[in-house]
Amino acid sequence: MKFPNIAISFAVLSELRDLACVSALAVFAPSDGPVYSLGIPSTTVSAGTGNIYFQLSAPDTYQWAALGIGRTMAGAYMYIMYSDGNGNVTISARAGGQGHVEPKVTGGPGSQVQLLAGSGITGGVMRANVLCTNCPLPSTTSTALPWIAAWNLGSPIDSTSTSYTINQHDDSSYRQFTYDLTAAVIESDGNPFLSDGTITSTSGGGSEEHGTSASTLNAYSIAHGTIMSITMVILFPLGAMLMTMFGKWWIHAAFQTLSLVMLIAGFGLGVKLAMSKDYLFKNQGKTHTSSGLALFVLLIIQAILGLIHHLDYRKQRVRGILGFIHIWYGRSLLILGIIYGGLGLQLARNTKGGEIIYGLVAALVAMSYFTILVLKNMGKFVDNKARKSGSGEEGRNIGERIPMKGRIPATVKHGSERFPATSRL
Repeated sequence: MKFPNIAISFAVLSELRDLACVSALAVFAPSDGPVYSLGIPSTTVSAGTGNIYFQLSAPDTYQWAALGIGRTMAGAYMYIMYSDGNGNVTISARAGGQGHVEPKVTGGPGSQVQLLAGSGITGGVMRANVLCTNCPLPSTTSTALPWIAAWNLGSPIDSTSTSYTINQHDDSSYRQFTYDLTAAVIESDGNPFLSDGTITSTSGGGSEEHGTSASTLNAYSIAHGTIMSITMVILFPLGAMLMTMFGKWWIHAAFQTLSLVMLIAGFGLGVKLAMSKDYLFKNQGKTHTSSGLALFVLLIIQAILGLIHHLDYRKQRVRGILGFIHIWYGRSLLILGIIYGGLGLQLARNTKGGEIIYGLVAALVAMSYFTILVLKNMGKFVDNKARKSGSGEEGRNIGERIPMKGRIPATVKHGSERFPATSRL
């Protein structure tokens, strides 16, 4: 029986012990992930460009481990280590591209890397000692330079191809962190990961950016998906159905105001999530984030139209063209909202069961709304009966005025003549 967590802990402790005889290496070692070490020759620091050295070390139960230069995957320079099937490792230099998609081998800046002595798979640990001759560091003296790291558990890849297609990591298997490059300076331009007794100590230098931890992002994702699903699939349609059934504008307005508040909260969480996960208008998340922003703006416009329509109706006592636009525009947005939610489920890689439940609830709400519209046209609800008795709150057609309840004939004397008039009881 294997105990992965124990194996990982021993591997991390072993790696930190081995680095104890190496000076001025910046080390980032997440508690549940690989160990990443960085060394920059003093000549590179003074020149602002040149060779840099880094090491990736992970238990051989990992399928791959990666280190990247940059705050997010988009535009990052990434280095992926996996087993080559011959007792050694492969190091693949790739470009992060548009975000949370598989990095690709493109050549160019950051692509000139080579494995150094000490690399391989020994004692249950994969290790890549890497020299990069053209890694484009934004600064060689920064005390908080952004980097990223990721890894994935699984069976060995066992390939020497640098363009091998790798499986995507999950939401708990990556980190955003910073290196203090002033703690990574090495005196000689040579492999710093081979101890020869002349190097004496280890520096930390790697600090995780806790504001975007995996657990926080997962909480954002769940909250965003839950709020937006309830708002678009249940609350907004229910608010429309209540207006159709009872004909009371204040019920409709109160319910849709609650829905609007929920929409704004869900939208805010979505923006935060998209920025943190690098989904904002980029490749994998482009369709959902773009359509989400457009739908949000359209729903705000719908709320404004509803307010203007109500104020106009109170003044004119007539449902004008704006009222019909408000109704049919709103129905169109309900359809778009359900489609938008489906795109979000795909982006979040939701379970099949979750997608089925979403579809069933959406279908049930759509059938209920359609049934209520049919019953309304059959005269089954209060607004139809009210129109027949002359007490309805809204006109049925453009320009149709509503009879005022309780009017009786009366007379008003003006001078020596009497004029018919109307008084209200």
